[in-house]
This record gives sequence, structure tokens and C-alpha cells, in this order.
Amino acid sequence: MKRLLSFALLLLLALSLAACGDQPDEAAVPMPTDGGDEAQIQLDPSDPLANYLDLSKLPEETVSAAIQELNLTSQDGGCQATLQKALGDAMTLYLSLEVTYPEGTDLSDPTNPAQAADYKRGDRVLLAEGTITDPAQMPDKISDTGISSVSFQGSQTGDRTATYLIAISYRDAVLTPGKEVTLLYEDRLTDTTHLFHWTVENQAPVRQAELKDQAGNVVGTGMISPFAACLTIQNNAIATSMEPDQLLDQLAFLGENGTPIDGFRGGGVNNDSAPMIFEAIAFVPVLPDQISSVQLGENTLQMVWTDDNG
Repeated sequence: MKRLLSFALLLLLALSLAACGDQPDEAAVPMPTDGGDEAQIQLDPSDPLANYLDLSKLPEETVSAAIQELNLTSQDGGCQATLQKALGDAMTLYLSLEVTYPEGTDLSDPTNPAQAADYKRGDRVLLAEGTITDPAQMPDKISDTGISSVSFQGSQTGDRTATYLIAISYRDAVLTPGKEVTLLYEDRLTDTTHLFHWTVENQAPVRQAELKDQAGNVVGTGMISPFAACLTIQNNAIATSMEPDQLLDQLAFLGENGTPIDGFRGGGVNNDSAPMIFEAIAFVPVLPDQISSVQLGENTLQMVWTDDNG
């Protein structure tokens, strides 16, 4: 059984983007995923991603490598969609999309996607590997394999324009540099279809680790990046020590001094017994090397890197 928490729970704190020395006028706001009034977010059209991530704890070179300017444009039925920017790593991808609607389009209706955009309520956003030029050749749905979550939210930014933020998370390092991908966006307001394809260039370090209990036993594994973490717990005693949602609520990533690293929040838990998969999103990304251990309920698990990057 899989439980996914709203991004609103992941991004509770009001944060401002400090990357590149720029601070937005307003504090960052959560990305709700439940539709309705709660989903009425306000995006900065000049930099939609600035509302959600505080990149100030990452080195400048890491931030630069994690951003890919796309500026890909698609037109269909008088509707123009521009995929502006990608930000993230091989596990997590944020995409900003600006849509300009035809003359006469009413964006003031609270039921339209600019006011209550929710992927589950009708907009179709699919990301597939390879260069696909025919929408009919796109998969019918995003496969659950390796996918943690897909969120799609937006706000009206002009009389005929809306800006959307797409967040796609994987449990593994899938979106590696050099991989060709295609994004399908179907706009339900205008019944138009837009395809964007590009070669992934943005990147950030993704590391693998073993998780060891206080006796030195390996009880699980982890995939950690600045923007996300996925932990697989194989030890049934740990997995069943509390209700899954309680364990998720108490999930914390600790630094060398044993204090929690602000920014990571539990995003989802899969299964009620071992192997149990815990997913987390970082709204204040940090380099994986800054994480020394994981607190899961009453258990503190040491993180021992098993790749060749440390």
C-alpha cells in the first residue's frame, strides 16, 4: 500500500530563494496537490521555481549544474505553451511551463486549470524516455515503476497567461545527463496537445548508501540527492516498530553532530512491512555528504556511502 503526502506538507515553511544573490519579494509558498481553493498558488512568472526551493545551502557550481534553460515552444489551436526551465537531478525534476491562451479565453473561472490545476483532475502530463514526435506514441499513463510522484500546479499570471510548475520524482537515478526525454502536456481548457523533447543536461550528485543500525548490521539502503531521498528498509523490526505514517512523520536526516538537517520532509511510504520504501523531498537542498545518519522512529541508522564519489 502506498501513501503519498501533499507537497503542502513538504514545503510548510515560508522560504525565499537565495540562489544567485536574488531574493523574491514574497516568501515561498507550498505546492498543494488537492485541488480546490487550496490549490490556488501564486507563481512568479519571471522565475516560477523561486517560490518553492531555497538553494542557498548548495555551492554555486552545484546550483548552476542543476539548472537547464529549455525555452521550448509548442503551438496548437491558438494556444502557445513554453517549457521554460528544468531544475533538479536524476531523481527529481522541476519544470516551469508558461501557457498563453487565445483571445477570449476566460481564465477567471475558478474551475479552470490556471486556478485549480491538479494533475489528477484532468490535465495529462507524461514524461517518457526518447524523442517522441507523435502524441499517439506516448504511453497511456506514467508507469509506476520507479515513479514516486507527479505534481502539477499553476496560477494565472496575466490576462491570457498562466504559469505552471511540474514536479516529477523517481526512486532511483533515472534522469541522467545525456538521456533524451519527451514531455507531453495536454491542456484541458483548450483541448490542445503539446510535446517537448530535449536532452537532459541538468545534474547534481546522487549517492548510494547502506543504512546500518547501532550494532553495525545493514538494515537497508538509500539513494540520496540534494533534492530527494529514497530509503529501502529491509529490517522488519524497524519497519513495523510504528505505524508507517508515524515513521514517515518522524523521518529525519541528521548531520555529523546528530542534529536534524532542515529542509528534508517525508513525502511517501510504500508498504506496511519490510521491505518498506520511504521517500523524502528537500525544499532546502543540501549535498548528500552533509547527511551522516537517518532517524526513523526510535532508530538511528548510520549512512555508509557505497559509491565511488566519497
